Amino acid sequence: MSRTLQIVIAIAALLALAAGGSLYWSQHKKAQLRGDIAALVGQASARLRAAFSMEADQNAADSAEGVSRLEQYTAEFDKQVDALHAMDTGRDSPLAEATEDFLTTARQITMYQGKMHRLRIDVGADAQALTEHIRTANMRERGWIGAALQKKELLEKKYFDYRLASDAYSDLARTYLANRRKLAPLVGEAALVEEAVAIDARDRAREAAKQTAAVVEQAKQLPQAR
Repeated sequence: MSRTLQIVIAIAALLALAAGGSLYWSQHKKAQLRGDIAALVGQASARLRAAFSMEADQNAADSAEGVSRLEQYTAEFDKQVDALHAMDTGRDSPLAEATEDFLTTARQITMYQGKMHRLRIDVGADAQALTEHIRTANMRERGWIGAALQKKELLEKKYFDYRLASDAYSDLARTYLANRRKLAPLVGEAALVEEAVAIDARDRAREAAKQTAAVVEQAKQLPQAR
């Protein structure tokens, strides 16, 4: 075998080794990315499940502690989105895109869920204030009518904002179901919050909205005190 041929064979072997090493490294980095994303999804799903579960106890959710917890969840989802952006996601763009949609939706769910419960607290307090004003005050007292109208307007504004937050939460729960169907084939069904959990939370929030509407309507239609 000529020396030239030996050199060619050696170069070819080195190139093949380099290509194999590059392929192995690429596969290793891709597997690492998938593992990192799977960890993000798992943590986010646990947090989202806890948020959805809060709708089963409206009294606990309608509290300063409940609202604070939801705000903390939102902040944690923000951090996870930032963490995803810091990864070299080009190695698996479909997985990264589906995960970002999921994390962004989860963040919006807890954000509007927190607003929904904070405003529901406010609506309840404003409805109670209007009720007490109408029941206990004398219409002939100076400023009674003006104060009643002011309380009524405040109640209606807070209730309008509450309805916006409640409707957004309901819509986002539906968006999560679409995100889930997109992400599940990539990370596995078990890694995500079950559809039934999201649907139950949405339905409970809708029922709470009906109850809130009844409270507001009752406060507005109470007979005027004499």
